Amino acid sequence: MELNKKITSGLMGVLSYFTRHKTAANLLLLVMVIAGLSAVPKMRTQFFPDIVVEMVSVHVVWDGAGPEEVDNAIVQLIEPYQLHHKVMRESE
Repeated sequence: MELNKKITSGLMGVLSYFTRHKTAANLLLLVMVIAGLSAVPKMRTQFFPDIVVEMVSVHVVWDGAGPEEVDNAIVQLIEPYQLHHKVMRESE
């Protein structure tokens, strides 16, 4: 109960000081505005978050191709890039 009275009396003391000294309140406001404006250029902002795509989908249409042709002409070409990308991600 006593602590509550001390906090309340402390706040009332600050409020009554600023009500009696309006120039001090305006100066405090000016200092806070200047501090805020000087901090604006240092703020880090990012409008769009970094998005990491964990999956890649490859869709190829080859009419009349058999499984071996698809494997030789498409899968064998894409697989080394996929393995290289996997190794690069694991090393990070």
